[in-house]
Amino acid sequence: MLRRRIGVLKNAGIISNEVSNYMDEVISILEVNDFEQSKLEMFTTHLAMALKRTMEGGEELQLDDSIYLEVLNNINFDNANLFYESILENMPCILSENEQKYVLMHLCNLYQKD
Repeated sequence: MLRRRIGVLKNAGIISNEVSNYMDEVISILEVNDFEQSKLEMFTTHLAMALKRTMEGGEELQLDDSIYLEVLNNINFDNANLFYESILENMPCILSENEQKYVLMHLCNLYQKD
């Protein structure tokens, strides 16, 4: 399902082959965990679009400081940050601080057990 979602973005010309290939690597890592499907979809879509915006010099998202403070204090922040650091090596570009904040927010959500 995740790969199909990324494939749709690639086939529609929304994301590049480079982003699609990278997302395939990330999905392979994510699949070994027991994450909720809807949260996986939200995270992978956001990450792909953040990469697209960064690589194309598009307008980045701005996360409110009060929301990011909640992210920093989230019980899942350490796991989220470790995961983010683990996927940096092959990332096709360096995300801005604002994009990183959004990715970390989505990762905290991913690790959150409802």
